[in-house]
Amino acid sequence: MSLRGYQLRAVEAVRDAFGRVRRVLLVLPTGAGKTHTAAALIALSVARGRRVLFVTHRREIALDTARRLRAARIVCGVIMAGIDPTEAPVQVACVGTVTARDVDLVADLVIVDEAHHVVAETWAAITARLPSAYLLGLTATPVRSDGQGLRDAFDELVVGSTIAELVALGVLAPCDVVGPARRQSQLSMAPFEAHQRHAVGRPTVAFCATIAESRALVAALTEQGVSAAHLDGSTPTKRRDAILEDFAEGRLDALSNVAVLTEGWDCARAEVILLARGCDSPGTLLQILGRGRRFGADPSKRCLLIDLCGAVHQHGMPDSDREWTLDGLRAPPKSASETVRQCPECGAVYEASKHPRACPNGHVPPPQPVREVKPAAVTFITSTASREEMQAEFDRLSTLARERAWKATAVPVMFKQKFGFWPSRMRERRVA
Repeated sequence: MSLRGYQLRAVEAVRDAFGRVRRVLLVLPTGAGKTHTAAALIALSVARGRRVLFVTHRREIALDTARRLRAARIVCGVIMAGIDPTEAPVQVACVGTVTARDVDLVADLVIVDEAHHVVAETWAAITARLPSAYLLGLTATPVRSDGQGLRDAFDELVVGSTIAELVALGVLAPCDVVGPARRQSQLSMAPFEAHQRHAVGRPTVAFCATIAESRALVAALTEQGVSAAHLDGSTPTKRRDAILEDFAEGRLDALSNVAVLTEGWDCARAEVILLARGCDSPGTLLQILGRGRRFGADPSKRCLLIDLCGAVHQHGMPDSDREWTLDGLRAPPKSASETVRQCPECGAVYEASKHPRACPNGHVPPPQPVREVKPAAVTFITSTASREEMQAEFDRLSTLARERAWKATAVPVMFKQKFGFWPSRMRERRVA
């Protein structure tokens, strides 16, 4: 089985981790080939006489996984209603089918796809039936929708590659971003207007917050002559498959969806991601972005993210370095945090450190205005308040606030009046 260098590295790292623990989480960005990498691990397990259960959370993904494993010359069966069971050493199962039917489960290795969903009771029910099996989780984003990590489900995390590395290797397409100058709760522009300004003639996938907004976008695009279709959770399976096939074959130029295409769908033709909703989780943003970063047949492709709520200001640029841990995403130190700017001329959003003199499209930013002077005495500084002195003052003010029922803002305001900055990282020390 042919593997890229980073995939080989991931395989060896997972095997090494299994020498120490029984539950391993493998992180590979969307488009890095998680299933192909897992297939190599499956082949090694089968060669040693072990049985493997590959579990997904959707019927379509289960069928696609079985197809990919067979393409890698791995004999596998599918546990699913309407499909005859086989005695293959590898079985692919949709979690709903496994938990709803009386199925005998036999496995030495359980592989869980989209492992950031592993906390669901259905996943726990499967692993409880196979307590002696090793557990391998696969995900591009090892964080739950609430930002929490997966330490309760896995013992060790292995990062197989990063988005930046895959872009440098030519595996993933680079990504440009346009959006507002800062994070906001409301859309900065109507989705149809954003498409007409930035995405005309480019295959587009829109992610909307509500069905009404998605249908309105499709109606406006259709009226303008753009072939477009809407998808949501109530779209019948056959209709959804037909729509996705039409987009892949070029008969549709725009898809708009609500919570359907965030995960588990791959189409290299997707070039523009129109994000017409917010993203409270960095995992959700990266999953959505992954839909547009496969090259396909165009080696010069550049993905475009139209970020109408400025999610990148909250979660970082698409290729930013992210330190994943089992406790979630570790925030970079303040000194290493990136400054994200927006070009006022073309709307491009970019990292200031990478483009200090102009935006990626060459537009020079206007000169910064001269700040007003607030007169104050300027003298030699020979000493400053110690951390202990500042903490003691914060504790004193906090005690007075409780005793005198001050407003919640009183303590930080009085602290700032004395020291000149907000006590954002201060916590009261109470004497027992």
